[in-house]
Amino acid sequence: MYSTIAKSQLLNIPTAVLSILIIAISGFFADSARLPRPVLPLAFLITILACYSVLYTFPNNGGVYTATVIANAVASSWYPLMWPWRVQTTSRATGSAFAIGFVNSYGQIGGALGAQIFQSKYARRYTVSFAVAMCVIGACILITLLTWYVTRDTEKRTREIKKARIAAAKRGESVLDDVDPDVDLLKVRERNGIV
Repeated sequence: MYSTIAKSQLLNIPTAVLSILIIAISGFFADSARLPRPVLPLAFLITILACYSVLYTFPNNGGVYTATVIANAVASSWYPLMWPWRVQTTSRATGSAFAIGFVNSYGQIGGALGAQIFQSKYARRYTVSFAVAMCVIGACILITLLTWYVTRDTEKRTREIKKARIAAAKRGESVLDDVDPDVDLLKVRERNGIV
C-alpha cells in the first residue's frame, strides 16, 4: 500500500511513542500496588481484542491504522507487566527462572502462528486471520483469568507486602531482603499490632 520504506517507518513512530507512554503509565500503577497485578494485563488483552475487531470489520483505512497503532502499542506494553506478575507468584529463584522462561516461550508462539494465519491467500482484509487472532487473544484472556484464580492468595500477599514496603520507604526505612510472603507479612503484621 505504501510505496517507500521511509513512509512505512514514519507510520511506525506513533506506535513507538504510544508504547513508551503506556509502559510508563502502566508501570507506575503496577508498582504502586493499588491494583492486583493481573488487572492491567487483562485490560491490555481486552483492548487488543477490541482493536482486532476493528481490523476484522475493516471500516476504513483511518480506523484500521488507528486500531493497528493502539493494538501494537498495547501488545508491546503487555510483557513488562506479565513478567513481574509471573515472577512474584512463584517460589524462590528456581520458580522465578522457570516463570521467566515460560513467559518468554509462550510469548514466541505469536511469531510462529502469525506466519501461518496471515498468508497471502487471506489477503486483502485478512478477516480469517484476524478471526483466528481474536480467538487466540480470547484464549489468553481465559488463561490469564485462570492463572489469577490459581495464584490469587500469593498475589494478594505480595501486594500487601509491596504496600508495606512503600509505607516503610515513606518513613525513610529500607527493606533489602528478598520477598518471602509468609515471613515478611508476619513481620508487617507484628509491627502494626495485628498478630
